Amino acid sequence: MIEQTFIFCVGATKAGTSWLYDYLNSHRECQLPAVKELHYFDALEHGSGAWHRKQLEGRLEGVRSRLDAADSLNLHQERLLTDGEGWLNTFDGETRDDDAYLQFVRNAAGDAKLIGDFTPAYGMLKEATFRTMAGLTDKVRFVFLMRDPVERIWSNIRMIAGQDGPATLEAKIKGVLDGTATNILERSNYRRTLNRLSAAMPTEMFHIEYYERLFTPDAISRLCAFLGITHEPAQFERVVHRSAPADLPAAQRAQLQTALKPQYNFVEKFMGELPTEWTQKMVSV
Repeated sequence: MIEQTFIFCVGATKAGTSWLYDYLNSHRECQLPAVKELHYFDALEHGSGAWHRKQLEGRLEGVRSRLDAADSLNLHQERLLTDGEGWLNTFDGETRDDDAYLQFVRNAAGDAKLIGDFTPAYGMLKEATFRTMAGLTDKVRFVFLMRDPVERIWSNIRMIAGQDGPATLEAKIKGVLDGTATNILERSNYRRTLNRLSAAMPTEMFHIEYYERLFTPDAISRLCAFLGITHEPAQFERVVHRSAPADLPAAQRAQLQTALKPQYNFVEKFMGELPTEWTQKMVSV
């Protein structure tokens, strides 16, 4: 059996994880479960397994409905049904069985050189859980994508609000600012994630990339080298899960920027500088 590298992509949400999943899943040396987000470790830590099972069951039912209407599915849909049903049979949402989890991922991947789990919600896990994940196999690697914190939150809000209009967008921004929309805000807590990753494992086990630089040959070359796979061309023009378009007013950008200042300060200290793609969007506050 060939040595396999196990990759965890731990976020951040709306920072390019779905595009990266598609890139790696189409790579000849990689195979990931057709269920992009397995939600194994966060379900165990947060007790959210029943909700995630219900979401997956609904998704699979939608695929079956398309099969009833069309009498055939594309390859990804077929794999989604197989892997989705397999995952529901493997994990009941609450019982820990790391061996069964690992075997499921391996069965879905065959003899691919790179296997793994892309669940952005893992970015909110505790240090102890990261340490457990880091020891899952002999060769584990973590990838964490960061996006300008304000832009990440704004994209997240637009995704949640959909086409609901300005009133809903404004209400979501208010929720972030007054602390009631904690789930949205916490997904931009890069300080927490990077501190916990750093404490749980050697720095050579995790790779950080900026969303704003991800869609370039240089970024993909760095990533492939980190993962130990051949650098293959990527479809940089391909857009995955684009949020509904809407402009963020300058006044609200300034408010969000102020609220997220600790994150900007931390990233600057941790990385040595802020990317120009972030600083050029900042407004005076």
